[in-house]
Order: sequence, then C-alpha cells, then structure tokens
Amino acid sequence: MPLSVSAQNSPQSAQLSAVKSVLIQPLTDKQRQLLKFKLEPAQNWRFSYFNETVFNSKMVVLEAGNKANPPLLLVHGLGELAMQDWFSVIPTLAENYYVIAVDLPGFGNSESPQGRYSPHNYAAVLAQVVELYSARPVTVVGHSMGAAVSLSFAGLYPQPLNKLVLVDAAGVLQKVAFLKPITNIVIEDSWLPKFVRTKLAQLNDFTTGLIELGAIDSYFSDLLQRSDSAWNALMGEQPNVNAALSLVEQDYSNIVANLNTQTYIIWGERDNIAPLRTAKVLQHRLANSELMTIAQAGHVPMKSATAEFLALLKHALETPVVARKEQPHEVVMQSHLSCKDRHSQTFSGHYKKVLISGCNNILLKDMTAQSIAITDSLVRLENITITASELGLEIVDSVVEATNVTINARNGVELVGARFDGAGVEINATALAMMVNTQSNIIFSLSKITSPHFQGNVHQAFELQNRSVDEYLQQAN
Repeated sequence: MPLSVSAQNSPQSAQLSAVKSVLIQPLTDKQRQLLKFKLEPAQNWRFSYFNETVFNSKMVVLEAGNKANPPLLLVHGLGELAMQDWFSVIPTLAENYYVIAVDLPGFGNSESPQGRYSPHNYAAVLAQVVELYSARPVTVVGHSMGAAVSLSFAGLYPQPLNKLVLVDAAGVLQKVAFLKPITNIVIEDSWLPKFVRTKLAQLNDFTTGLIELGAIDSYFSDLLQRSDSAWNALMGEQPNVNAALSLVEQDYSNIVANLNTQTYIIWGERDNIAPLRTAKVLQHRLANSELMTIAQAGHVPMKSATAEFLALLKHALETPVVARKEQPHEVVMQSHLSCKDRHSQTFSGHYKKVLISGCNNILLKDMTAQSIAITDSLVRLENITITASELGLEIVDSVVEATNVTINARNGVELVGARFDGAGVEINATALAMMVNTQSNIIFSLSKITSPHFQGNVHQAFELQNRSVDEYLQQAN
C-alpha cells in the first residue's frame, strides 16, 4: 500500500524527507560489493536498500540517469536475474530518463519474506517505490510477470502513472489458457470423439487435458488460496514458485475492462511462454492501447533483439497512443462458406453462414457472419463478429479457440461435447449466452457476457453439461 506522504507543501516535504531517511538506505561501496550479480552493473549506477512495508522486507533498488529527466520504472519477471534482465538496455535509457529498477521481494538481491508474492501485493510495493523515489508520475515498463504486476499497479494506483508499457506479459489469460502452450502433456478423454483426440495429440496449442481437468477440480489450489499458513509452509524458500502460483491465480478482467492509461504492448512473435494471442487480447480489450511486435524475438526481447526492442520502446515512450477508430464501410455478405474434410486452411470475409465439418487446423480470421457451425473439427477464430437472429455459434464434438470474438444473437453459443477456449470474447444475448447440451470444457479469459441471466466479466474455467453458462455464472457469483 502507498505510504500516503505527499510533497505538495513544505511541512509534507519535510515529512517525506524524514520518511525517506528511514526507508531508503544508499549503499556504500562496501555494501555494493556484497551484492551478487551475474551481469556487471555500470559504476555510475546507484543502489540503495528500500524498506518496503507490504512484506516488511529490505529490497534493492537501482537508479541510473539524471533525476531531472522523466522517471522510468522497470519491473522484472520471474527468474534469478531479476533486475539484471534490464541491464542491456539501462545504459541507453539512462541517457534520456531517470531509470529506476527493482529486485522485487523474493528475487535477486532483495530479501525473501513470507507472504503471497501476488501481482496485487507487488503493485503495492511499486506504489511505495514510486512515492519515495519519484516526485513525478512515472512510466512503468514491465516484462513477463513484471508486466502483470505493472498492469495491477496501473489498475490499483493510476494517479502516479504517466504511461504503461507491457512486454510479453505472462499469466494474464485464465490460468488454464496460459498454461496450455507451455505443456506437452496430453491425456485422452473418453467422452471426446476419436477424431478430436487424434488431432489434440497433433497440435501443441490444444494439449490441455491434464491441465484443464486439474484446474477444474483444484482442491489443492483452493486450499492454498484460503490458508496463509498452508501457503507459507509450502512456499518456504521458493520465491519463483510463490510468485508463479500467485501470478496465475490473479483475475485481471476488471482492470483490463476499466483501464484508460495509455498502454503500449511490445511482444516477441516467437514467444512460447506468453504467446502472441495474449498480446492481441490485451490490445483488443484495453481501450487506449497499441500493439507492436518483433518478428524474430522470443519471450525476452530486450535481450534477444535489443536494438529492435529499444527502437520500439523509444517510440512507446515518446509517442501518444493513437485512438482506434472504426472505419465505416459497406459489407457485402456472400451466401455461405463451407469447409468439409479439409485441413490447414485460413478463411476470411463476410458470410451469411459458415459451415465447418471434419476439418483440422482451420483458422477463421477477420470475418463477419450471421452464423457459424463447427462439427468434428479443430478451429481457431480470430477477430470475428457474429450477428444472428437466433443461434450465433454452434460447436459439436470439436475444439475451438476463440480470440477477440463478438457475438450478438438471441442465443450466443451452443456446445455439444466440445472444448471452448475463449479470450477477449464478448457475448450479447437476448436469451442465453451459452448453452451446454453435452459435457464440455469451457475457458473464458478477459471476456464479457451480457444476457438476461448474467451480466459481467468472465475469467474462469469450468466443465458443464445440460446447463447454461448463464445460470452457472449467476449462481457462482
């Protein structure tokens, strides 16, 4: 939590100075030599201990550049390097900015206190750092877990924030959807048709069985979330595990739906930890955002593509986000699109009806339709708008990944023996948003449902049969 000390007038300025003298301890040369680094810091960088009061621990803070320059806070992700992930770009940034980098509690040279290393708790730590190290609103640049922490900071403490830059943010999608691309575990589900089980084994993006079933029946996870003593006993000296488990349990849907801070999203297109899908959903759901990608970069673009990363970051820091405008245009609907027993195809355009049957690895992208029906297939939907008088989307014995899909219909979606993974999905239904007629697995990330039975953001995974999602969500909430 912030320290609630302001420097607007003389008495408060004196109070702030007194607080700083207690909480901030500049390191002597001898203390600095005791810090452990795998990468050598520059001699002109300044280090201090900061006694944060969220976990009541001592953390290390780095300062570089002229304090008169615009302040820039760098927030690291998981891993033992902590702030050292930024060392390759700090010299360039310090030429024009007052750079502040931290080792979050539990990482790097900071202490490892007990407690939940959740993005919201870390955001409270950042609020204290900003209050005592910067006299002006900061621009925050967060990477991986640090991007999730920065997103929490922007949502919870918007006043001291100038601009937000998210770099390959991890853990933002619902935990099942986030874990899918980074696992190779596949199990067979007897209730799935043989065709779909075979295709599941072929495509890593859909290798989700064990994770989905484990997340849906997560007694162990629930116990850890309820019990601080169980959490502390299990976490012990495992800060990476503590932070990772806390990360995937966070729900960002309300923050993303309401955040108006200018936000740039920088992403490595070859990121296998936080795939580009996350970036596309963030760009779609954040009202004041812009996405920039680096084609040859992976999860840590500031290290694998330093020059390209710095060029994009320079643009983000110096350029206001351009407001997105819907360009009005006349849409000519084709009668229908039919895909039967075809594989590895991409379709776009405007159709009255779309029928997909027995097709593998199909991408429907940048499409408008009056209805879509998918049977015995593996399909990705991306940037789709469905406007229907009755049923918008029907999925039978299929696996569907829906990204940035909007459905306006009497009944939004009907599932029959399906897996549905929706991120950035919006369903506006005058009757039911989603009906499940045969056992199906459902994931929603950063999505929204509006129907007579439920109105709100949706960010969870569950398994249903013979029941509407609307009713389930109404009772669960």
